[in-house]
Amino acid sequence: MPIVIVAALASEREHQVVQDAISQDHELFLAAVVHRPEQIEPARLEHNPDLIIVSSQFAIDQTEGLVERLSARWPLQVIVIVPSEDPQLIRTFVKAGAADVIPLSAVVSELPTSVRVALKRVERHLGTPIFRRGQEPGQIITFYGPKGGVGTSLIAVNTAVAMASRLPNPVALVDLSLQFGTAGMLLNLSVDTTIASLAQRFQGELDWDGLQPFLLTHPESGLQVLAAPSRPELADIVSTLLTEKALQVLKEQFRYVIVDTPSTVQDTTLTALDAADVIVIVSALDVLAIRNTQLVLEMFRKLYPSERLRVILNRANANFGGLTASQVENILGVSLTAQIPSDGQLAVTSLNEGVPFVLRSPQAPLSQAVFQLAATLAQQPIGPITPTRAASNASVLRRLVRFFIGEE
Repeated sequence: MPIVIVAALASEREHQVVQDAISQDHELFLAAVVHRPEQIEPARLEHNPDLIIVSSQFAIDQTEGLVERLSARWPLQVIVIVPSEDPQLIRTFVKAGAADVIPLSAVVSELPTSVRVALKRVERHLGTPIFRRGQEPGQIITFYGPKGGVGTSLIAVNTAVAMASRLPNPVALVDLSLQFGTAGMLLNLSVDTTIASLAQRFQGELDWDGLQPFLLTHPESGLQVLAAPSRPELADIVSTLLTEKALQVLKEQFRYVIVDTPSTVQDTTLTALDAADVIVIVSALDVLAIRNTQLVLEMFRKLYPSERLRVILNRANANFGGLTASQVENILGVSLTAQIPSDGQLAVTSLNEGVPFVLRSPQAPLSQAVFQLAATLAQQPIGPITPTRAASNASVLRRLVRFFIGEE
């Protein structure tokens, strides 16, 4: 479904600029344009917009109060357009509750992103996407490592966080490493509900209302997570039918669904591979990993179109036995989609603190490589973010205790 917008504008020029900005994005829909303050409330009631654009000149000296009243109608978001880059005027409307203030000259380039950032803020507060994707299905990206220990889960989780934190689209992560899933620990989430919890209530049919309560929210990125069972023995109650239904529902609700799978080829793993629009095979610079990758590629090429398959090389700069990334490409007969450098210290610190490394150290080469991988998979630009403050030693100790007593 489109993002519905009502605009309260003071001039024809503003109308034209806003129209030009919205016409560039097919998900934005300008439902109404009003020119007098008394028209706003009828337009809001008629169209139930997700967001209202207000010109700073719309109600002359009463515009600040108007923005304040509209912003109080949570979760309605308000973006204000000002004539020029006036810091004092911008501060005035930010204090009034505007989600963003944009100079008229920057509206065409900045408005679509500003709209999504504003709605993303609401999504994070509510813990769920505020609009459904309707007829535009999402993309399922399944990560598979043909050998244990190549870092599949770490890369999958950080790729999901990179997408969720920097793209305007909603992103979900499914941990299908059902016996020993690590997504909850990597994200420092209290795993109160899991896919096993969902399985205990699954009656053969599943919709968004039935699935949504079992998703966890990663507050720093807005990523929605369907976590693996908290105990290995619960893996058996997760069926292939539930896996298929859950992925189908998530694809309808989220633009990107990242699926982390174990190296053992279980029925649920095959279900995730069959459902995938893209399969990311994670390899490493050792002979066994490369051999297993070669065998998996041969098998997958018989099952899936070649354009769905991607191979990435983790720890690509490690010097093990003289192997190089170019030699791996020659052996496998593929071009690597990404080469992820080794940074053991950052990876282990990230795990211990429960802070994804793309948040903790976004400028590190390891993080930059994952941002680039996320951009490649999403097929749109993506950039680094502000670092998240690292957890304290006391926090790490608490996580360790929780892990050993089975609470994490």
